[in-house]
Amino acid sequence: MKKRKVGILLFDYVDILDFAGPAEVLSLTAKTQPEQALTLYKKHLLPTRPFEVYTLSETGMEITTHSGIKVKPDFSIDTSPELDILIIPGGPLRAVQSIAKNLKIIDWIISHKNVEYLCSVCTGAYILGETGLLDGKKATTHHLALELLREKYPKIDVLSDRKVVQDGNVISSSGVSSGINMALYLVEKILGKSTAERTAKTIEFIM
Repeated sequence: MKKRKVGILLFDYVDILDFAGPAEVLSLTAKTQPEQALTLYKKHLLPTRPFEVYTLSETGMEITTHSGIKVKPDFSIDTSPELDILIIPGGPLRAVQSIAKNLKIIDWIISHKNVEYLCSVCTGAYILGETGLLDGKKATTHHLALELLREKYPKIDVLSDRKVVQDGNVISSSGVSSGINMALYLVEKILGKSTAERTAKTIEFIM
């Protein structure tokens, strides 16, 4: 089985758990129980891990998260490796509205519409909504942003009763910590339920 390359888009005022949750889940996923144990023991991740996670931003320069913590992305969107999975996290409304108006980023996301999985966490669905890639699809977002998403993008079938929604190759998740649920859903889709359960147990998360 090939190693999936996962890109997580970062931007100023992004919510940390929106991207750190999926990053941790996918980075710590291992193919077998012995490899899982080694992952918790060794300083460096095993080369056999099934997911390789990168962070990306428009310029590759340091960004400041919503909580004020600074993060240096691995790549700019211009230097990004070819991706199998793209994750769009969320943040406060003003931040995601700003990204939704950034045509370079929106066009870049659209250019990745055929990746294996295109994912959003929390209000990242608002950014995906601007691309048109959610039109005619089911999706979800943070409970406080559900009505906003419906009003702004009426072609999206916005669901309020699920943490994770898949429609085609697009997967959206509800608020903040649900990015962990979404990442574990990805693990189950790609590697099976037992691997997802083992990963959840490793991070002490109840699925």
